[in-house]
Amino acid sequence: MRSSLIRISIIFLLLPVFSTTVSGQDKIITVPKPVAGTPFKVQDSGDLFGKAFRWFHEGHIEWAVDSLRLLMQRLPGHDFNENNYYIVVANFGDHMSPIGMLHAGSTFYDTRLYGLGDANLYYVFISKSEKAESFLSVTLTRKSSPFQSSILDFIGLFTPIPNIPGISGSSQDVWIDIRKFDIPEKFQKNSDISIIVKKEISSEKFLAHTTFDNTSLEKWSFGIATAITTIDDVDLRVENGVIVVVPKPFGDLATFGVINYHFQPVDTKQPTVASSFHLLGGLRLGGHIEPLLGVGLGFPTGLPVEVHFFGGVSVEFANELKSDNFSVGQQVENGIDPFSLKIRVRPRIGLELKFP
Repeated sequence: MRSSLIRISIIFLLLPVFSTTVSGQDKIITVPKPVAGTPFKVQDSGDLFGKAFRWFHEGHIEWAVDSLRLLMQRLPGHDFNENNYYIVVANFGDHMSPIGMLHAGSTFYDTRLYGLGDANLYYVFISKSEKAESFLSVTLTRKSSPFQSSILDFIGLFTPIPNIPGISGSSQDVWIDIRKFDIPEKFQKNSDISIIVKKEISSEKFLAHTTFDNTSLEKWSFGIATAITTIDDVDLRVENGVIVVVPKPFGDLATFGVINYHFQPVDTKQPTVASSFHLLGGLRLGGHIEPLLGVGLGFPTGLPVEVHFFGGVSVEFANELKSDNFSVGQQVENGIDPFSLKIRVRPRIGLELKFP
């Protein structure tokens, strides 16, 4: 009874810290604002836009993106900074308008953003058509972080709770339309950004459409840790009204539900060895309270579950006889507790299955 009350109290303390209450409007339509001077007319004397078309057509995506990047660097009156996120549509024609992203450290077809606290988000439409006109529809859907979306399941471990057309026109001018998003704060850390681009609102076909996964780096994760100790020990219990000694197995297999804390924010969707080092703390799964504290380190597996090694110590709350008035084999009356609390500190080494 005492163990159950402690366990439930710990769970209710954790809930407000790690769970997020969904409130207010969690899906909105957002309209980016044109930046000053847009649409920009860029003199494309080196036919960078034509080269980008050909490289996209041939499948050399990075070469194509290099040409688009050079066009962006020629923008008059706009400071192109790849620390920001640029959602780019290259409108080569109605049947070929690749959509992707320009951002430092990302490839063009990456759909992953890492939070928008310090970075701005822009929409860019590049075209040979004068004014580079397009219709844009964007929805933002708020979501929980990977840790928050799984924490309730974790707590449940402790208690049941055709031919591609060429580029139209022969002009050397390229038009670039740039619009800046003003993302509400509650959508900046974790949200899905759905993009639909059409030539005009009455067009039946999309020029481009995709969804970007905006998930911030985070310090928290959780896992299941299994440890083996080789300490030979016994437990004292009352069985059928008699004080008995229950020996523990020499290899004491102990399973813990743990919460991990990373020292630096990490990408839990793309882990590395360097980002895997973490503190861990948790409780033993079973009928008694046994806290665990340690450190862990692991290797990426390419799977949703990582396998980590860990080491640490656990604190076990055991029984010992209160006084010389009680002894092993003695019959005790119902309602009499012959034991006092004994604290055991155990070394723990083992494996952790880490999520996410």
